[in-house]
Amino acid sequence: MKNIFFLFILIFSTQLKSQSAIIDITKSGYKEPSGYYRKDLNNILNPFEGTYIYTNGNDIFKIVLKKMIMQPVGSHYEDLIIGEYQYILNGTEKINTFSNLIISYSDQFLKHGIAGNGILGNNSRLWKCPQCNINERRLRLVITDKLTSRYADFLMRRTFVNGQQVLQVKIANTNTVTYNVETESPPANFSLPLGEFTMIKQ
Repeated sequence: MKNIFFLFILIFSTQLKSQSAIIDITKSGYKEPSGYYRKDLNNILNPFEGTYIYTNGNDIFKIVLKKMIMQPVGSHYEDLIIGEYQYILNGTEKINTFSNLIISYSDQFLKHGIAGNGILGNNSRLWKCPQCNINERRLRLVITDKLTSRYADFLMRRTFVNGQQVLQVKIANTNTVTYNVETESPPANFSLPLGEFTMIKQ
């Protein structure tokens, strides 16, 4: 009888531990038990979904963003934005990764051309925004250049220009690649657009 009671307590405590802790996406998850879930409780990510396009002469940069729910990231789960892109330079398509949008990877964050869910504060050193509203939320994602395997910060702010919904974007801080100058060729440069620009929602 004592053994049955002990077994019951053991199973009950294991079940309690296995239940995932749910925290808001604005929290880091630091010190949370394995299996926790960073959930977009206030739908911060939703307004960023959609198709956006930037045009400069014969250059076109187009992205599609969508929200994914409870995706595995390491030993826990997160809501996040994933996306893919098309880049046309001087009228010639350099790359188009849109077909990857329908692929469900085991780790969405690492595989998609655009992915993440970082929340940027107005005074973030990555991209200060004195004109932002106090409660405004901007996002920090990562964009991967599939031609060179380089990556950069993909910072976004939703706003309106002349009544048109737009995405103000900053692509910056490309990753550093080390190489042996005596035996290796220099790494390829990041080939996607860099800097700040405005993308119009389609």
